[in-house]
Amino acid sequence: MTAHKLPIEYNTNSPIGVVSVDAYNFLLIDKLFDDFRIFTPVQQNWLKDVPIQGSLTSLNATKLVKKGEEAVSKLVASKKFTDMFKADPRRKFIMYSPLDPPYRINPLAYLMNSPTIAHAYENKRYFRDEFAGLIRMPEYEIKYMNELDRAASYRNLRERFDGPFVLQDEESSGSKGTHAIHDEDDYVEAIKNLKRFSRGRTIVASKFVHGEVSSVQVCITKYGIFSGGIQRQLVDSKYLCDPKMAGATKWCGGEVGDEYPDIVQHQAQEIATIVGSELASHGYKGIFGIDIIVTPENEVYAIEINARLTGYSHLISDLQMMEGKIPFILLHILELGNFKYEVTDLEALPSMSRYKKPGSLMIINNPLDEPFVLKQYIKPGIYRHEGDKLVFVKEGFSLKGLKDDMVMVFCRYNQGDTIEPGRRVVKLMKLGKTLAKGDLNLKARQIVEAAKATFELPQ
Repeated sequence: MTAHKLPIEYNTNSPIGVVSVDAYNFLLIDKLFDDFRIFTPVQQNWLKDVPIQGSLTSLNATKLVKKGEEAVSKLVASKKFTDMFKADPRRKFIMYSPLDPPYRINPLAYLMNSPTIAHAYENKRYFRDEFAGLIRMPEYEIKYMNELDRAASYRNLRERFDGPFVLQDEESSGSKGTHAIHDEDDYVEAIKNLKRFSRGRTIVASKFVHGEVSSVQVCITKYGIFSGGIQRQLVDSKYLCDPKMAGATKWCGGEVGDEYPDIVQHQAQEIATIVGSELASHGYKGIFGIDIIVTPENEVYAIEINARLTGYSHLISDLQMMEGKIPFILLHILELGNFKYEVTDLEALPSMSRYKKPGSLMIINNPLDEPFVLKQYIKPGIYRHEGDKLVFVKEGFSLKGLKDDMVMVFCRYNQGDTIEPGRRVVKLMKLGKTLAKGDLNLKARQIVEAAKATFELPQ
């Protein structure tokens, strides 16, 4: 069958499920499959106000809510979930990231890549060792924590890299284990945080590369390796989070689809192809992300891999569908499920790296050093920015048809829920640019302030 006038033939009646603490990234699947089911730890009221046809199931796992994506592995191991799977054994479940064994149900029911392959490439040390001779990376060396404790270690690294440098925990994600070191105070603070939060055995020390923090989302398919173009990353935004909060995720969104010089696009595409080819040789399929830095001299450096879906996945697939292209999320599912499919118009493959208009994502985090209680229910959908408020316009979960003064709003929490320090609270998406000089531009700041005022969020 052909879905939604896209030039691709596949069985749209395939039973697809999602187990997630934040179903936002998966909403587009409802447009692509006719038998779609969402499982969440607890009832998320916002999902009832999103115009989707798929069924919603709460697993009543209240104790897991605060654990974020860590809760998913516990959810799929719960008796309630396994009993439901036994009653519906043909359903395949798309996972945000690979699950580690042991598995309570047939692992072939999970649409995911091998956790061994994913973890190996996500490890910052192994990624550097594997690709250092193939793509441009910052100069680096591997250190054990006790080596960094020595009195001369800061001076030695400063001399080694001839200036500022970066320390990264080999296994951390979401910018939590990454520390830019410009002086000795930065170094002391970084070592303290790495000791507290580090999950790995070693630390990657690398030369600090001045440039724009960006990323590329890539999709490996039987038709080739496709790049979604360069995405500007928004990290440590003082308008969206507390940049000084230790251990918190500092990624706050960014822009997808802005224009870059051809020389930059070509370098990013080359990195995507080289890394994608290597992953594909080990059996990896579907979506992964590469974090990069683009310098003022138009040089592109690869930093690390995210061997999973990313926070941009919904936005990128939405933009691709708006362009009449086959979205990454669909190809990801079809590849991982080994479903039969055929693209009937190769021009519709998502090989382009530019969009008619960029899309932006802004994530408001809890900036307080203490939990706060959400004072009101935040209805999902399209809002208009009017003065110092956001005014609800209509239901929806696509950027299509949005005007410049409109923004999509999503919050997975219910009224009265307690949100821990540093946790993501609200996602705001719009068409057009939102960044300027490494943070939000004036218009975007006004939208964020309006959202905080409208929904009574911490300032």
